[in-house]
Amino acid sequence: MKPAYRKILVIIPIILILGYIVFDWNKVGGKSFEEAGTDFTKSFNAERKKMNLPIIPDNWKNLSPLEYKVQTWENPDLSLPSHSKKTVIATYETAEFQSEVDRYNLKKIGEKYYQVVIEFSKAENQWYCTLRETSPNPIDVNRKLLRDAGNLISELTLEQATDTLRKYGIERLNY
Repeated sequence: MKPAYRKILVIIPIILILGYIVFDWNKVGGKSFEEAGTDFTKSFNAERKKMNLPIIPDNWKNLSPLEYKVQTWENPDLSLPSHSKKTVIATYETAEFQSEVDRYNLKKIGEKYYQVVIEFSKAENQWYCTLRETSPNPIDVNRKLLRDAGNLISELTLEQATDTLRKYGIERLNY
């Protein structure tokens, strides 16, 4: 037997085993949103208000409706500055709300674009806020469905992040 055939005979079972693990992991152990009775779409906006989170506006589109435990909405208004995107993450085991990440694209300064990222973790009851430099333009990157977290410039408090957004004419709580 030629060496190339041996490699193929070794690779095929590995791929089959890994495929089984991935598909089995998605089927077993975690509840779907329907089974858990949870819905983190726009119907969850009343709960967002209670947690002091921005809501999902009616005109935003869901970029990943088929994703299992991660949902992402994007603002169709691509102007800068703006609240551009929201990502909601649910727990694998129980499909309960775990965290949300809001991204705010700021104006271009020179050849650089800046973004404020605000994450809320329910389990830790903690806010994580950062100022990031993104390149190229985060709007152009999003159009290509690439997700670049950008280069971390600074960690901020929630008050600093809110103040930064206000300086750009953005209200964090959009209701």
